[in-house]
Amino acid sequence: MEDQFKNLSDKAKDWAEKAGEEIGKLNDAASEKLDELSEKAEEMAAEAREEAAEKAAELKAAKEKIANHEGGALGFLSDKAKELMDDVKEEANELKEDAKDFWDKAKDYVDGDDD
Repeated sequence: MEDQFKNLSDKAKDWAEKAGEEIGKLNDAASEKLDELSEKAEEMAAEAREEAAEKAAELKAAKEKIANHEGGALGFLSDKAKELMDDVKEEANELKEDAKDFWDKAKDYVDGDDD
């Protein structure tokens, strides 16, 4: 009976050692993964800070541009609206020309004029 108890005790010690080794390996792997994740988090935070600084600089420049505009904020917005209207008019004229070309070609096709 003592031999069986000793065998069981020895097996339990072996299992405990193996379990301890496996726990050590898992602990090492978890620490390694945590280090990797921490490094990635730090990189992402640095990128976010950099982007925020860039956006803040752009905002500051825009505020200064508006503040320094001859007509103030309202004049700045008025000038921007005029620029946008000019762009819209230009696009509308281009579309008008494209439509005219399309209808001219369609008319020629229907009339049988093959160029």
